[in-house]
Amino acid sequence: MADERPPNKSPMAKAGAYMGLVFVIPAAMWVCWWIGDWADQTYHTRYGSVIGMMAGFAGGLYEVLRQAERIERK
Repeated sequence: MADERPPNKSPMAKAGAYMGLVFVIPAAMWVCWWIGDWADQTYHTRYGSVIGMMAGFAGGLYEVLRQAERIERK
């Protein structure tokens, strides 16, 4: 009774969860690039979109690693 955790997910359920992670980094990069491009056009700069893509990649990678750890833990 002390260990009432649900059973581990099946391999197919884990595969499905991992397949959803494929889109996280590109989506984060696109959103941050779009914000950086807006900043470039608004403030007449040249590096906002590049910085945005780097921030999107870092944020997306963080989220992928966090979600992968959560999937494996369950």
